[in-house]
Amino acid sequence: MSWCPEMTFRAMISSISDGIYITDSNGYCIAHNEAFLRITGIPINVVDRNVSTLIDDNLISESATLEVIRTRQRVSIITVFPSGCEALVTGNPVFDDAGNFFNVVCEVRDLSELNSLKDDLKRSKQLNKQYREILVSYNPALNNDEQKITVRDPKMQSILDELPRIGDSDATVLIYGESGVGKGLIASLLHEHSTRSTKGKFIKVDCSAIPSSLIESELFGYEGGSFTGALREGKAGLLDQGNHGTVFLDEIGELPLLLQVKLLSILQDHKILRVGGTTPLSMDIRFVCATNRNLEKMVEEGTFRKDLYYRLNVISVAIPPLRERKDDIFVLTISFLNKFRQKYNRNVSFVPEAMDCLYEYSWPGNVRELENIVERLVVLGQSSLIKKIDLPEKIRRVSPTMVLADIDILHPNEQEIIPLKAAVAATERQLIVQAFQQNDHLGPAAQALGIDISTLLRKCKKLGIKRVATSTVEMPV
Repeated sequence: MSWCPEMTFRAMISSISDGIYITDSNGYCIAHNEAFLRITGIPINVVDRNVSTLIDDNLISESATLEVIRTRQRVSIITVFPSGCEALVTGNPVFDDAGNFFNVVCEVRDLSELNSLKDDLKRSKQLNKQYREILVSYNPALNNDEQKITVRDPKMQSILDELPRIGDSDATVLIYGESGVGKGLIASLLHEHSTRSTKGKFIKVDCSAIPSSLIESELFGYEGGSFTGALREGKAGLLDQGNHGTVFLDEIGELPLLLQVKLLSILQDHKILRVGGTTPLSMDIRFVCATNRNLEKMVEEGTFRKDLYYRLNVISVAIPPLRERKDDIFVLTISFLNKFRQKYNRNVSFVPEAMDCLYEYSWPGNVRELENIVERLVVLGQSSLIKKIDLPEKIRRVSPTMVLADIDILHPNEQEIIPLKAAVAATERQLIVQAFQQNDHLGPAAQALGIDISTLLRKCKKLGIKRVATSTVEMPV
């Protein structure tokens, strides 16, 4: 096929995402691309028409082309087309080799998406300041590098409040909770709150990760020559390392029955016997155990010793899953975001819609899953804003918005039965709308309702209240 300059030219301007509009020196259109029609929304064929007729027909309000023809110079204007699109139109004069003016080429750039991104960035920066202010007000220690856990949920705060008192004792603690809720972190904090933190170490033992054939020698150590492959001089066990400190036995439900007997003996006599040894060694160990299994059921099934269960369950701490402490999702997300922004030197933030999806997701992997997701978003993010489209599909498909019919919950029809969930939602909706009617800003409205601004924003999103979009968010300076 022979090369055709005209076909190449048309293919070239058609591939450009900005609108292209070309006229002769008198303002008559000689060519344009599809993007020009899409952006402007002009409903008629403009080829061979003079640009001045588009003004006469109210299809455009002003023309960069006419200004270029008049001045013979590059001209840029911002105008709104029939499509409703605000666009930047840049007209460029074209001269031949002799310096004669013969064409005008206009580039039409859609500003709507750019303005939307700009507004999203501005809102995200404002909300980020507000989120930070709220987070610090609930947890002033966040700015301390030694702070290890961030909570806002009353149930979790109650657990943290009890840790100093539990830490002061030597009582055995059994921590319950699903995988990923932070059982190891609670155990570590218990050690730090005890006097043992200055006398001994915190030793973590994952009972599910050590092969059953090795777990006894790893825990209790062994004497030299006690089995094939053993070191001649013997080896101290993990329990030796925890002497005068705290030993955290994670996933205690995975401990074989034979070792359950030996662990019970240590709890009763405070002595250990190494594999192949004959002389018990005195030990001063505080045990903290954790499990995601139902030990009571295991006792009934005979897979966990009853006497050991009651020895371990002196003080029990039940950590609720993340889906049952929704208020922690917000503060944990911000905490992890700050952590990974600093680690990877990335200045990113969540847009409100993405934060809503995180809030509504059930988090089967709990805090560990949330931390992993935030790290992935920070590392893979291609812009400074983390949007809903950037979230994993399983989180993105969660719909946080609940559109309610208008229910007059204050004056219900006596014959009408309103579902309790709908009634609660309708009551919240009416009270929030009333708060907006009496207050011009989010801050006073939230204060009148007895909730914080982030909760108010979340409820507005969930209940489909549009008033929040026109309210002024009062940001801390």
